Amino acid sequence: MEEYTKFERARIISARALQIAMGSKIFIDPKGETDPILIATMEYEAGQAPIKAVRDKIEKISL
Repeated sequence: MEEYTKFERARIISARALQIAMGSKIFIDPKGETDPILIATMEYEAGQAPIKAVRDKIEKISL
């Protein structure tokens, strides 16, 4: 699994939690859990979250 910063991780989990709360399909067995944030976190940790962060390539400028 790709390494994400804590900000990217928070954004992925929060976006996925919103999708789950709105009725999106869940890609793991939630084991009786009903909280969308916890389900999204479980998906993220299992590598099953269908969202990824795309980073722009930054040109380095030498001065």
